[in-house]
Amino acid sequence: MKKNSWMVGFLLVALCAGQGAYAAQDIVTVDMDKLFNKYFKTGLADAQLKEQADEFNEERREMIEQYDAQQADFQKLREEAQNTALSEEERNKKRDEAEDLLLTVREQEQKVRRMEQQRRKQLEDQQQRMRKRIVDEINETISNYAREQNYLAVIDASGQSLNGVSVLIYSSGKLDITDEILQLLNKGAETTTEP
Repeated sequence: MKKNSWMVGFLLVALCAGQGAYAAQDIVTVDMDKLFNKYFKTGLADAQLKEQADEFNEERREMIEQYDAQQADFQKLREEAQNTALSEEERNKKRDEAEDLLLTVREQEQKVRRMEQQRRKQLEDQQQRMRKRIVDEINETISNYAREQNYLAVIDASGQSLNGVSVLIYSSGKLDITDEILQLLNKGAETTTEP
């Protein structure tokens, strides 16, 4: 998960300078990408989104089949309207039916497009809401853990600055709390089924 954290370095220096009594161990790192991807609720949310996308694709497939059938009926009526073996009256009747069906085909085409746009937006909105809720839970867990351990700061080791450069240039990994946070987040995963 990339963050636009161009001020992290400045804030870190300010924190360290202003809090000279703190040791280097008071500043820890965490890998938000790893936490997000390995948090069990992320997998549940992804599965729910996939299920909804599958339902959308099935609905779309049915609408396309209906459209294709109407299109085939229109082509058949159009050909019959041009059949000279039929009477003029019968050809006019087929032509009128074809024109009516053409309007229905166009309406169905518009209906498919509107449904696609609407469903796509619904899925995108739901994905953003789920992602925000999961990130908020992760941040809250990190904050609570950091307060309990009396850490001065927690830096996202996976974050990048605005120019695409890693915010954290070096960390020995000794002060990384990712695994501890992940353990807290996934505690009770076996009993939870909602994202």
